[in-house]
Amino acid sequence: MLVRNLDYLSIPKEFTKVEIDIYDEKSIALVYVENKGYSLVLKYKGEVDSVFLLKTDILPHNVNDHADRKDFINVIKMLLDKIYSVAEIKEYEKQHQEHVFLRLMDMLNEGNGVEKINEDNSETYKDIEKGFMKLELDIMENKINALNESISDVSNNLDSTVRDMEENTWGNKLRKTIDQNRG
Repeated sequence: MLVRNLDYLSIPKEFTKVEIDIYDEKSIALVYVENKGYSLVLKYKGEVDSVFLLKTDILPHNVNDHADRKDFINVIKMLLDKIYSVAEIKEYEKQHQEHVFLRLMDMLNEGNGVEKINEDNSETYKDIEKGFMKLELDIMENKINALNESISDVSNNLDSTVRDMEENTWGNKLRKTIDQNRG
């Protein structure tokens, strides 16, 4: 019998979402998926333009000095760059990625502008749920591939070592035989 526990795929039934307007009817929403990570959603006129999943254990109330903080902010920068790429505004009028990050996290932490989304009231919920399940499966597949590669490397090294030992053993036996015949 084969048994598999799929708890690692279970996703909370409700996510917490906050959203801020950036520029010209474009906004960034941050969706917190407890015990999984976040989703950053770029919206244009209320419609989803891009969705990114960030698997991290950063908590909204503890964002300082976390190893993933810089990567998280870089994803926000990428979204802001996409928004501003078609805009002709002065650099100082653009929102800074770290400011956007901190504002979104503060909103989550303080409960300001928080919306609860679930499969009944949000298509975005369904996309994020499927995305995190796929991400978990991809992570497992990568780990399995890395493990298989390591096993293959060890096996190849072991075969090579055994061959070397056998060659040395045969070589030693041949030398002994030749030396005995000479003497």
